[in-house]
Amino acid sequence: MTSVGMLSLATYLPRGLRSNAWWGPSRTESAWRGGRTGTARIRNVFDAAMHAYSDDPFFGSVERRVATLGETSVTMGVRAARQALAAAGIEASEVDALVSVSMFPDRVGAGDGGYLANELGTAGGAFNIEATCSGSLSALLTACALVRSGIKKRVLVVATSMLSRAIDADDVAARLCGDAAAAFVVGEVDEGYGLLGAHTLHTGETCGTWLMDTVEDPSGTTAGGRRIRLRVDPTITHVLRHTAEPYLIRASDGALRAAGASRDDVAAFVVNTPTAWHADFSARALGVTPDKVVDTFPHVANIGPALMPFNAHTAASRGRITTGDLVVLYTFGGQAEAGAAVFRWSTTALAPEPEPATVIDAGLPSPRAPTPPKQPRRHP
Repeated sequence: MTSVGMLSLATYLPRGLRSNAWWGPSRTESAWRGGRTGTARIRNVFDAAMHAYSDDPFFGSVERRVATLGETSVTMGVRAARQALAAAGIEASEVDALVSVSMFPDRVGAGDGGYLANELGTAGGAFNIEATCSGSLSALLTACALVRSGIKKRVLVVATSMLSRAIDADDVAARLCGDAAAAFVVGEVDEGYGLLGAHTLHTGETCGTWLMDTVEDPSGTTAGGRRIRLRVDPTITHVLRHTAEPYLIRASDGALRAAGASRDDVAAFVVNTPTAWHADFSARALGVTPDKVVDTFPHVANIGPALMPFNAHTAASRGRITTGDLVVLYTFGGQAEAGAAVFRWSTTALAPEPEPATVIDAGLPSPRAPTPPKQPRRHP
């Protein structure tokens, strides 16, 4: 059987940085309605990990990167993709498929796949995968299957998060979310390396906790003058507290069984960390030491489907993952699927880490001081 894995991996962070100070004087109440653990009984490991943040109006968030004017899901994806291609030492024309994951694209109703392929000049087809925050792993497994079957030789996967434009600035969920892009090239790797096993399961129990509609976009940053707006139902914390642990355990242990390995064999667990406590929660639930779980939340917050590859890139760039290590990649996607994959880390070429932000709390519409409507000019 052909061994497949990531030939290269790259990440991109936009120019803007939004600190907690951008929101002005912080609110004193917690926004996790129905889910506070400050006075409630701690019932599971999720509660125990969340407890320290239950009274923090920013839920442990420190900073998050956000797109500025001129940056779109396509421009960010192109930047990450070009870095992944350069790291792999191949031209875009040597890629024979492109898979795009975007949450959310620059337009309503059409993903970024064709736009990215046209801009990059890749060969072969291009299509989109929608699995919410689990999209990057869903795309990775799809790409591996295409290469292993012989249908494709090299597949470029591009994952983009544009949550700052999907969540209203005065929505408390905006404090936990940011923007980013990641890209990786999937192809044949040395025998015994790459994907060893995987397990996925649907997250149907979470359906109805994330709500989407479309609203006008007066900023002009999205095509057609409308954008997707993402909101959460008040029951979301209860649902996450109930499902987070079983999804993580079932997916991770299922992937390890498929790979013929155990938790003790794993050098690093690269989980998506959409909150400040998810790394701690994951370590407790898996029964491993905290140093085995990768966490970038304080610096980028929740970057949706870009989070797993971003965490993997950060860990590998800083020596926490090295060639030959057994690595578990885990993602959770609400209303879609949760999944885990076990990889024997190959000689994955890494693009440089993202550059520092250049726009600090500037040029962004702060909820502290909404822009007043323009008054008609009065002629004397």
